[in-house]
Amino acid sequence: MGRDKAWLDWGGSPLWSVQLEKLSSLKPARLLIACREEQNIQALGAEVLHDPPGNAGPLPPLLRCMEHVQMPLLALAVDMPEITPDLLCRMVAEGQPAKRGVIFRSEAYGYEPLAALYPVEVLPLLRTAVQAHDFRLQNFAQAAVDAGLMLVRHPSHLEEGQFKNVNTPDDLP
Repeated sequence: MGRDKAWLDWGGSPLWSVQLEKLSSLKPARLLIACREEQNIQALGAEVLHDPPGNAGPLPPLLRCMEHVQMPLLALAVDMPEITPDLLCRMVAEGQPAKRGVIFRSEAYGYEPLAALYPVEVLPLLRTAVQAHDFRLQNFAQAAVDAGLMLVRHPSHLEEGQFKNVNTPDDLP
């Protein structure tokens, strides 16, 4: 895209703020923002964790967040602005009683690891992947599913559009 997605305008607010508001509406015990230091993102009531150096994608920041909170973590990418608080709430409601995570998987795109609920038990898998420099999210997601740590949901026809990424200026409203 050539521009920082976090700062793209979505309905009058930057994408990072839109996503943070959705997560905040769920009244989490802790609210984290994982971002690069140079993004200079700050928000009242949220802890900011800067991405590890090296720009190895989202897996190292996910590990940093999980190590920091040591509790189930609902991850939401900044570039999925169509995801609704209702869908996020249903993920938490489904995963918490089972003490498992929840991840969506579509036949076309595979797992959606950046819109998922992770149990703290995925920490060893995250550490192993990062230490092995295997930063592929699909590999990590499959390992968590294979370990029995994640419930897999297939998005309904109505839910599918919520996982659309903002990847080009044409994707903006």
